[in-house]
Amino acid sequence: MPGELIEDLSISKPNPQTDAELNKRYSQEGVRIVTEQARYPLNQILSMFTDTYEDETGNRIPKYKRDPEYQRRHRWDEGRKSRLIESFLMNVPVPPVFLYEYALARFEVMDGRQRLTALMEFYSDGFPLSELQHWPELHGRTYSTLPALIRDGIDRRYLSSIILLNETGDIENGAPLKKLVFERLNSGGVRLSGQETRNAVYDGPLNELCLELSSVPAMRAVLGTPAEQDDKFSDDDTRENNESSELETSTSGDISVTNQGRVMFEKMEDVEMVLRFFALRHLDKFSQGLNRISDFLDEFLNKANRFPEATIKGYRDLFLSNINFWYEINGPTAFQVPNSNRHFSKIAYDALMYASSTLSEDQRASLLRSPERLRAAIAEMHSAHKLAFGGRQTNTNQARDRNRIAVETLRSTLQER
Repeated sequence: MPGELIEDLSISKPNPQTDAELNKRYSQEGVRIVTEQARYPLNQILSMFTDTYEDETGNRIPKYKRDPEYQRRHRWDEGRKSRLIESFLMNVPVPPVFLYEYALARFEVMDGRQRLTALMEFYSDGFPLSELQHWPELHGRTYSTLPALIRDGIDRRYLSSIILLNETGDIENGAPLKKLVFERLNSGGVRLSGQETRNAVYDGPLNELCLELSSVPAMRAVLGTPAEQDDKFSDDDTRENNESSELETSTSGDISVTNQGRVMFEKMEDVEMVLRFFALRHLDKFSQGLNRISDFLDEFLNKANRFPEATIKGYRDLFLSNINFWYEINGPTAFQVPNSNRHFSKIAYDALMYASSTLSEDQRASLLRSPERLRAAIAEMHSAHKLAFGGRQTNTNQARDRNRIAVETLRSTLQER
């Protein structure tokens, strides 16, 4: 167990305000979101997004960040990229991309990364055209092998953009406004998960740690998630696939990837599970509890990103020691509820990870010396408390009961030794 962690959350509740106070705030803030529009010739986008500048330390930094941490993990296949090019060829209207000016004349992509990536790859001959609906005669052609007139026709098209400018008002480092804009931009297409939105607006040391820890082997094994390089989805409808299916679909290294794990990965729920472990230790500090779990995770991450460096390091050690403990005890099925068609149960994970985190390193090591004893105790716990660990028992009191049951199971197993 790491040393004392300094975790100053200071989670506050909004105070009711009078009409006069609300009017004063409105008159002082005015219209805080400032935007401008731009049009980029398609054949200039590759150079724009590969252009760099030298910072004060001598490092080369891109002027346009196409892949900030918050971008979702969804990937287009070559057919979808090709159909985008076909849209430009036919002059079909394409939605604008949205950029965020995070510093003066320095931008990152808020929405439209897939379109930009497809265009950059197309202009660098990164893929042959395929699955075209109106121009199948161009199948197998790359940009440089297209007939000259068709190539010129594509070159004269433009991609529109809307830029959220640096002049936009700053509240708590801009996070609330940035979150608002990002959510509104994405409200009309594929619905973003809470963690995808969180990554858009609450980047920082803890967010980066959660991304890192979601990919450690033990975590990937218990979730059944693919490695980053193995992720490739062909269509937005993939997000709506049957999440309850538990057939193993592939392997990634020595890790079996399940349908449930693949969907969790795409929605960044694997990252959220790491965050849940840290945040739910402070459940009593959030008055609305699990009824508003997404709001709690938002606020916790926003606050915890400013924890001292030593606390973030302690968090890393705490998570690794506990996830590795459970993997050594029960392998990939460490958080599976018996007789369930799910490879992984969130409520079992929450309770067991919490329980083991209350033990010292020596106590966990003692349990590891006889793993079969703890396996039997966990199986008995699930059998005796089917209602608590089954179904959708997700309110705060039920979570506290599961934590208590799990802690008692571990400690009674320790006493039997």
